[in-house]
Amino acid sequence: MSTTPVNVQIPSDSQAPVIADFVEHALRAAYVDRAHLGSLPITEWDVPGVYILLTGDGSGRVYVGQARRLRSRLSQHNSKEKLPWRRAVAIKRDTTDGFNTAEIGYLEGRVSAEVSVLDSLTVIQGQVSGDETLPKHMMLSLDSFVKSILAALRLAGIDTTRSNPEQDPEDEAPSNASGGRMTFNAKFADLVSSGLLRGGETLYLRQGAVEETGTVTADGEIVVRGVAYKSPSAAAANALHLQSSNGWITWHVGSLAGVTLDVLRRQWLEQQDQEYVRSRARREPRVRDRGVGGDA
Repeated sequence: MSTTPVNVQIPSDSQAPVIADFVEHALRAAYVDRAHLGSLPITEWDVPGVYILLTGDGSGRVYVGQARRLRSRLSQHNSKEKLPWRRAVAIKRDTTDGFNTAEIGYLEGRVSAEVSVLDSLTVIQGQVSGDETLPKHMMLSLDSFVKSILAALRLAGIDTTRSNPEQDPEDEAPSNASGGRMTFNAKFADLVSSGLLRGGETLYLRQGAVEETGTVTADGEIVVRGVAYKSPSAAAANALHLQSSNGWITWHVGSLAGVTLDVLRRQWLEQQDQEYVRSRARREPRVRDRGVGGDA
């Protein structure tokens, strides 16, 4: 089970915002009540970032946005109400340079798309397309931030369970090892961690008149229309608007004529099988050239 390291600062002043620092990605989140918005320091928070407005009426309605000046934008929401929000989660980069406008545009789209598939929330406003003008290596870096942002929502007491859990039996296919050898289960992330598939690679699928693309993340997920999936089959099913689809044979690497993920999975399984055989051979005691018994 992976965890997200975070340091939480709870001020003695009950009206001051709670601050959470997500160490891995140098992100800082401020949790501020609408009634106490004035306690959010302008000097620290009038910077580029993304934010989520949360209601307290049990409806699960949220607003996802981005702003060049977070503190000022939240004040605008306070005076021009589009949502009866009670709390805001504001997120900025805790570095000298911070985010630029293209980066927060991309993050707004990714976060809005991810939140839209959560079982407990409904996005009533926000972009889902994101800013696609960034180079791929920057998108890869920002994709990894999304998990910390969703973790920030969990700290706010939000249930981040998806409405479409990823449970696809074909996503864990055992190898065809025989002769007493160990069997292995392959996951999509294994293809990325082994180097068989690179982060930033584009995947393609076509079924009937429907065509879709997905992007491989550095963490071993597939992003389709702003939502990341660990399972190729879940990604394919959502891309095709189907209940189920075997993504291992549906997704092609690099183009529609490229190899399928199943080809790469078989390569990975073969590598694991060969490594197991080599490892077992190294562990077995060597008896060659050893004397057996007494004098000949």
